[in-house]
Amino acid sequence: MVQATSDYLKPISFLIVDDKSYMRHVMKGILESLGAKTIDEADDGRSALMSMRSWPPDIVLTEFRLHPMSGFELLKAIRAEKGTVRFTPVIMVTSETRREKVILARNAGITEFVAKPFNAKNLILRIREVVERPRPFVDAGVYFGPDRRRRTEILAEGEDRRGQGKPAPGPEPKSRSMTQDQIDRLIANDSIRDT
Repeated sequence: MVQATSDYLKPISFLIVDDKSYMRHVMKGILESLGAKTIDEADDGRSALMSMRSWPPDIVLTEFRLHPMSGFELLKAIRAEKGTVRFTPVIMVTSETRREKVILARNAGITEFVAKPFNAKNLILRIREVVERPRPFVDAGVYFGPDRRRRTEILAEGEDRRGQGKPAPGPEPKSRSMTQDQIDRLIANDSIRDT
């Protein structure tokens, strides 16, 4: 067990879903260092969904690529659930950062997205967004998930808040992986479909 340096996450429960035990261990260590006490783990989407139905966590951290049920399929299943489970914040923590995969997750109702390899700061920033700035959920028929209309400079470091900072990057080719900054801007886009 990691020695907690804070009690920031003490009241929050987490479900970590990753098929690699060392990644679950790394994420668990980061959460425990911030005081998290209630952390469950699953190695695929199917077992995670079964766990959530009996014990709904406050936040889910999931990998995109899992078998037999992927993190993307888990996200869609969570958003399709009846009751409060469908409102669970889901943070995708993955190396699957190609534009079309990020758009799929965004359009399925992802709350936040963290690109692997990640550092503790990137993960904590996304968790803080969920905890300190929860967004209302939107049910627009074709989309159910957190409202994506938000100011992206909250996550962008070094950007001038008056909009005179770094220019927004242009569209990336579909086969290229995206940086964390590009993912943040794409996730925060308020249009449901890719334009």
